[in-house]
Amino acid sequence: MDKRLLELIYMDYIKNIESPIEINTESRLDIETKKRILNKFKTPVELKKAEKIIKEGNIYLFFKGHIPIYYLILDRINDLYEVLKVSNYYELANQNDMITKVNDEIFAVETWNNFYLTEEEIKESIFIGKIPEEDYKILKDFIEGRIKNLPEDKRGLTVPLDENFYQIKFHQKESEIVREYKLRVFEEEENVIQIPPEREKEILISFVAGREKTVLNCDKFLLKKLPEENLIQMIFSPQLQNKKAVITVFGEEYQFLSLPEVIYIEGCDVEKTDLEKLCSAIEVKVELD
Repeated sequence: MDKRLLELIYMDYIKNIESPIEINTESRLDIETKKRILNKFKTPVELKKAEKIIKEGNIYLFFKGHIPIYYLILDRINDLYEVLKVSNYYELANQNDMITKVNDEIFAVETWNNFYLTEEEIKESIFIGKIPEEDYKILKDFIEGRIKNLPEDKRGLTVPLDENFYQIKFHQKESEIVREYKLRVFEEEENVIQIPPEREKEILISFVAGREKTVLNCDKFLLKKLPEENLIQMIFSPQLQNKKAVITVFGEEYQFLSLPEVIYIEGCDVEKTDLEKLCSAIEVKVELD
């Protein structure tokens, strides 16, 4: 696609999500207000009531202030549903976004951009439709690692992880939009560690080659970068999970009565973080049986 055209599409996307409409966000939006908001966007859709039965592969729409947020049901985790962000700005998709069509509308399913909603939030959303069974199978196979890449006719353009590309700018914005929903399942379990702002400079990469390391094995855990979400995963082996533990990061202690499989580290620029330096700043003490 022509770079200038891609730039115009991205500018249209930014304009729409950053140009609020004056509405009372404390109350539920009526249908006319929703239509008025949707008409500002590139691809208006027909508004339908949400289905009573929440099914995997269903796509819904809800509003965060003036911003329409499309999402796809992926799975249920305890009292929450894991969903994937969906966008009608499919031209801005990259190789990790699956292109699908629902009711003659084209959408990009952001396979990397998961977040969590309650059953009530979903039932208050607008039902858009269900993606084709074949597409949902491809989506699950890709997410669960049974296939390495999405089919060429089912994905966006292949681009490097570089902020100079509009697809990466788009991804960063899409992740930011749902950030409050993204971490709620981990926040409830206190599974998020925040790097103190004044300590971030101590874990910055000091040479270009360090950027290549996105996974690092430490003594008791694995560090893995999630660049598009600007998070780092701290992954523990099954032998350590569910044990009582104390994790110290830059002198700050985090106590866990039951160590989870994954802890998320935020508060740093993931692309510029040296995992070896971060590993050195972390101490894990686990009480074994």
